[in-house]
Amino acid sequence: MNKPNEDRMSMIYALLQVLMKHAAVWTGLVPFKNAKDELDANLASLENATQTQETSLKGVALDKRLKKEAMIKKAHEVAEGAYAYAEDKGNVIMRDAVDYSRSDLNKVRDAVVAQTCQGIHDVANGVIADLGAYGLDAADLTTLQTAIDSYVATVGSPRAALTVRKGATAEINALVKDSMKILTKRMDKLMPEFETSAPAFHQEYFDARIIVNSGTDKKDVAEAA
Repeated sequence: MNKPNEDRMSMIYALLQVLMKHAAVWTGLVPFKNAKDELDANLASLENATQTQETSLKGVALDKRLKKEAMIKKAHEVAEGAYAYAEDKGNVIMRDAVDYSRSDLNKVRDAVVAQTCQGIHDVANGVIADLGAYGLDAADLTTLQTAIDSYVATVGSPRAALTVRKGATAEINALVKDSMKILTKRMDKLMPEFETSAPAFHQEYFDARIIVNSGTDKKDVAEAA
């Protein structure tokens, strides 16, 4: 949440405490109560959207990186054994097909590195019965395939998480704007009724309506965005 929205949300929390304290004063004023109920609903939605927005992307990115590293490590192991076999057999096509160092694989773009590793797997799988002497067996290829599948499942995760976060940010902006309109165009307009009948409530209400800019400590009455 950006600072202006955070400051307005803090103001709303402070205002709701005042409203709770003086509930007996304003509850009978139906338009005011309706506006307050809408403000409550907006705040609940704001809290949910904020939780979504603040969800860290680090865990998603770390999971993707670790699975990529595991896949590349196993693919390189398989490639090395298959390369040695191909070299012994004079199979240039096969040798070139698996000629990848770990550095090579790490340089391949995230979107296609799984396909590169799959190619290594498939080449080795074609001669797996002959690779025992080169330190490879069917279990190694199963491990590699599992690593490839696990990585593929994470490829779009950071982008998806970022999209969700952007959606939450847009929702927060809309909810804050709507909440400010409820205050400035409805609740504030009804407060003169309490200036004489409930002066303490009137004073505390507008004291709470002053927001503090957390970046500069500047105080202003919050206006609708």
